[in-house]
Amino acid sequence: MYKRKLHKEISSGLLVLIMAFSLTGCGSSRDALEISDTESAQAERISQETATATPATSQTIPETTTEPEPEKLTCQTGLYQEKTLADQVSVDAARELPEGEYGVLSYSYDETVSVWGNGAEDCLVIHDGDEEYRVEIPWQNMYSAPPAVEAADYDGDGDKEYYISTIQGTGTGVHVEGLYYVDVQKGTPKVSEYTNVVEDFESRILAADTLDEKFHTLHVDFLDKNGESDPEESIDLSLDSLLREYEGNTYMGTVLGDQIRFDFRGGTPFASVVVGIQLYQIAIPLYDSSFRVTAPVSMQENGKFSLGDFSVRTNPYDVNVENADGEEQNMTEVYTGYYDLTHNGYKEKIVTKVYLEEENENLTEALYKAGNWGTVEAYEYLGDGQYGIIPLWSQEFAIAHAGNVQIFLTQKDGYDYLVTTSLWSGQGVCYYDYNVLSPLDYSFDRYHNELKGAEHYDPQFFTGLESWMKEDSLLLAATDIDMPQGQEAILTTDEEVHYAREYLTVKKEQQQRIEEIE
Repeated sequence: MYKRKLHKEISSGLLVLIMAFSLTGCGSSRDALEISDTESAQAERISQETATATPATSQTIPETTTEPEPEKLTCQTGLYQEKTLADQVSVDAARELPEGEYGVLSYSYDETVSVWGNGAEDCLVIHDGDEEYRVEIPWQNMYSAPPAVEAADYDGDGDKEYYISTIQGTGTGVHVEGLYYVDVQKGTPKVSEYTNVVEDFESRILAADTLDEKFHTLHVDFLDKNGESDPEESIDLSLDSLLREYEGNTYMGTVLGDQIRFDFRGGTPFASVVVGIQLYQIAIPLYDSSFRVTAPVSMQENGKFSLGDFSVRTNPYDVNVENADGEEQNMTEVYTGYYDLTHNGYKEKIVTKVYLEEENENLTEALYKAGNWGTVEAYEYLGDGQYGIIPLWSQEFAIAHAGNVQIFLTQKDGYDYLVTTSLWSGQGVCYYDYNVLSPLDYSFDRYHNELKGAEHYDPQFFTGLESWMKEDSLLLAATDIDMPQGQEAILTTDEEVHYAREYLTVKKEQQQRIEEIE
């Protein structure tokens, strides 16, 4: 599961040392802890590192094979006398530790805070500098995913508070995580669990009771954090293909609660739910056609959790599975890469697919054929080398004005980002749009402008976009019917790498020339 921060020394493939630490059972906070006399030499590798993960920059710059010496932290506290940042253990290893001996499970993103655990007790130890707190928070799960932790002065009182998220339940169509807020008051941690997250989402999701009779679309309205209607987030979700797949069944309603996730972005917790579709005669909710709602989480002065404004993304029925005749489409995977787009220490899998009528068909020629398209999809990491089935995020592209899309992978300040752009002219209007986002539809930077009349070139667009791009930023896919012949489709594949500058340099010069001509 994503968003559990692994120390960079670990996630780059270092062998992990298991250190055992003496600790009394969960009870009063800040009891003394003493270092164990025994250190295990068992080596652990994070399972995801077995995948051929390739960061965007490593396409051209090979990673160094010499690992730096881990920084030693000497803290005269009860927790330990001396330890290194490479002492993190896996959840499975922590389960095997004798009762009373704890191992480091995960770190906050800036590595100033760590959480410790032991398989014999469902509690955690938060370690922050010279401070340590025991909190009764369940953290063991079948995916062997460690808890996630972040810390900041969230309430503005001058002291740190902590958010911790854990996986609580999994099964067929079910993945539920929990979020906890830890407020230390006079040295004693007070733990609050976000138990009303489903109700808070449900109260602001207004799905129609029936479908549109002609188009079989479901209209959904959403309320903002103030309880007012948010027309910008309203959706009309087509269920036509889903109903054809489950012929004889009719729409019953929406279901929320089986898919709940929490992740941290810049230290802020975000909640995300996938809303399923319930049909009569079908026992479980269907997520083939659904929508995801994401919102930031905060703790209010009254001690209650609160959701911010929603970001909504639809997951329509996968039209790539079948064509109109019910035959399976030949979507060919042309590229696979691994990037930490959720900024949580785990890398999502990025897959580019193109519809090919013939094996080994030229990609540009294939995309030029009427009705052909491609997709870029991001899949969530679940642990043990496994990835989700339904993509966290997807974007179609095609050689047409409606399919004019460019998708880039870049790095900034050590973090991976997805960047999408769309530049095209139609009916006397020049459209400029870029979006720097995560797979959960949280936008880090967004720009949109429409130039009408004689204006065609928008320098502000390129200035903003170039601030996110580097010399080796990867171009996953670019389809643009207005590009020079032979460059209408540019795709990175497993055999051929392309970079953002290949498209953006040509496009910028093209727009400038049009402006000069006008």
